[in-house]
Amino acid sequence: MKSKLMILIPARAGTSNISRQNLRLVGNKPLIYYVIKSALQITPNVYVSTDSYEIKEISKLYGAKVINRSRNLTKNSTNLEDIAYAALSSISKENNFEKCLILNPKYPLIKNSTLKNFFSILNKNIQTVYGFEYNPEHQYKKISFTGKNIGKILNDISHCVVTEKIVSFNISTFLKFKKFQSPFFGLKLSENEPLSLNSYHDFGILEKVLNRKRIMVRVDGSSTIGLGHVHNMLTILNHFRNEEILIVMDGKNNLGQQKFQEYLYQVKTFKNNLELQNIIQQFNPNIIFNDVLDTSIQYMKSICQKKIFIVNFEDLGNGKKYANLLFNPIYHSTKNNPNEYYGPNFACVRDEFRMWKPAKLRKTPKNVTIIFGGLDPTNKTPKILNFIKKFQLKNFHYSVVIGRDYKERKKLLKIILKMREESFRITLNENVDFLSKIFHESDFAITSNGRTVFELGSLHVPMIVIPVNTREKKHFFVEKYDVGYMVKSNNDFSSKKFLNLFKNMCKFNERKKFQNNLKQINLLNGVEQVVSTINSSYEHYNE
Repeated sequence: MKSKLMILIPARAGTSNISRQNLRLVGNKPLIYYVIKSALQITPNVYVSTDSYEIKEISKLYGAKVINRSRNLTKNSTNLEDIAYAALSSISKENNFEKCLILNPKYPLIKNSTLKNFFSILNKNIQTVYGFEYNPEHQYKKISFTGKNIGKILNDISHCVVTEKIVSFNISTFLKFKKFQSPFFGLKLSENEPLSLNSYHDFGILEKVLNRKRIMVRVDGSSTIGLGHVHNMLTILNHFRNEEILIVMDGKNNLGQQKFQEYLYQVKTFKNNLELQNIIQQFNPNIIFNDVLDTSIQYMKSICQKKIFIVNFEDLGNGKKYANLLFNPIYHSTKNNPNEYYGPNFACVRDEFRMWKPAKLRKTPKNVTIIFGGLDPTNKTPKILNFIKKFQLKNFHYSVVIGRDYKERKKLLKIILKMREESFRITLNENVDFLSKIFHESDFAITSNGRTVFELGSLHVPMIVIPVNTREKKHFFVEKYDVGYMVKSNNDFSSKKFLNLFKNMCKFNERKKFQNNLKQINLLNGVEQVVSTINSSYEHYNE
């Protein structure tokens, strides 16, 4: 069936502020190429209205048809309606188009979904659709809009700037009156779509935007697996500042979603594999980061078929062999697979830990941190405090750290209050945003065996680690590099064992040994190693 839609691209030879604007190269393509390319994905009926021979030939080269524009319609003051009327009048006898969209080459970032919306909104009740953007610096509007049940309706709304460079309309009504007719409707453009080119500097910005990568981050957080994966991705993404990022989380394991949104990342959740595959297809990523623990062969194969560059983190699953890159900093492997990276050199320590210089080692320890993740799923914190109470270890200040989703808070609070009554010095830190300060003040820590060991290690804090699940028992860092004590099993974690470890950690020479070993490991350079490896491998992948 022949399409009833057409897109008209006005592109004159001269412009008032940038010479040869429509022909200026951006990413080795003339500016006009980008709107022609987008337009042709919506309809084959794409016309360029121009007075320039060069623009005519280039437009035909990229698949557009050409309408000759007379010189009297190329002035800065020329009305867009006059350009549209002249163009449509010249082709109306040959075609039976119903709807037209005028798309200026100065807006090359318009999405296909937006172009479709400009057409779909038009009906008998809505004759004209203007694009608009929200801009808090402006407090005016040029056009009053009315509409019903579709998109954004503008009625006496301030802070909106209406652009007359992107407008759709019903052709028959327009040709009858030679004017854009009411009822008008406003279609909001997304944040990057209205990037307008008003200076040579803007072309540099556009080139960066067009060259940016689309990175989909598949990550989970839950009471079982904690929030380590969320923090790991936030740290890494901070080094991908110019890319388009989409966070994708399982609806059942979306703890940490709010954290991503606080950092202004777009987040989508899915209920089943079909929804996940639809998200992947719609976003069409260049790269997928998987930080979801073990991946399956089925999932990884489904991504490989789409020829997407895949980067996995902390993955021991059968699907890991399909990843282009694998980072397992918390594990050890003797295998020499060139795309797998193990060990603390690839640990991604959060940026806040770079602000401090490790504290000087005290002869006698004063401050002890107790942290088993924000969730402490196996309730190790109360057990540790009960041991401390049992052995009357009162010569220390204890900093206890929990998150907002810790389920045994009331029980823990009772223990702390009772211990305070007995002269124990304990500070309960909840929902801490600046954890590094607590670590920096610590002489040693009692912690789980997850990514927290790298953060403590970056500040040269010795540690007693107690795995909270079977997986953490496989984490090798503390034991291999001799930076603290590790409790290998729950059966080995008795009150007597705890007291022995605690007393040993209080010995200056023991802590000095652990601290000296930590000084040999550059934990703060891990994220740069990971990011540079990803970027260089991706470039090689696309050669």
